[in-house]
Amino acid sequence: MKLLRACAVFLLAIVGGLSVAACGSGTAPLNELRFVTDSFVVRVTVESKPTRALEPTYWRVIVNDVHTGKPIQGGQGRVFATNKDRKTVANGLEETGELGTYRTNLMFVTAGMWAMGLQFRADSTKALQRTQDWTQDILSADEPGDFSTPQSARPAEPTVKPNRKTVTPDSTRKKVP
Repeated sequence: MKLLRACAVFLLAIVGGLSVAACGSGTAPLNELRFVTDSFVVRVTVESKPTRALEPTYWRVIVNDVHTGKPIQGGQGRVFATNKDRKTVANGLEETGELGTYRTNLMFVTAGMWAMGLQFRADSTKALQRTQDWTQDILSADEPGDFSTPQSARPAEPTVKPNRKTVTPDSTRKKVP
C-alpha cells in the first residue's frame, strides 16, 4: 500500500512539473511589439535585422480581435514612419497565407530615430484605428558592394590580461617570513 501511494505521489509530481514547464512565462517574444486598439490586438515584428537605411525592411503584423481573440482576415492597414527631418515613408499591409498575418516593407532613406505608427481596419466599411506610436532606430547603410558581416561600433576590449608581476604591492601588508 505504501509503495502504491509513493508511486502515485511520484507520478503526480512528474505530471505537475511537466505541466508547469509547458506553460510559458506569459512574456512577449523578443523584439515583438504589442498594441491594443478599441477592436484589435496588434503584434508587430521586424523581420529584417539589423534595420538599415537604404535597404528594404520587412515587417510582420499579426492582428486579432480584442474581444474574441480570433485572427482578422481581409483587413486593411498601413505602417508609416517619419524622422526628425520630416522624411516620411509608408506602405500598405498585404495578407500572407497565415491567419491574421500581414506583411509590408519600408525603405528608410536616412539613418537615425524614426517615429512609427500603424493603422488598421477590419474592412473598407470601418474606420481606421491607430496604434500607439513607437520609435525605431535605423542604422546607417552599408557601402555599395560591401557584403561583409556588419561589425560592432564599440571599441574592442583588451584581450591581454594584466601581468601580475607589474602590479605594485600593497604597502599596508606585512611581509610574511
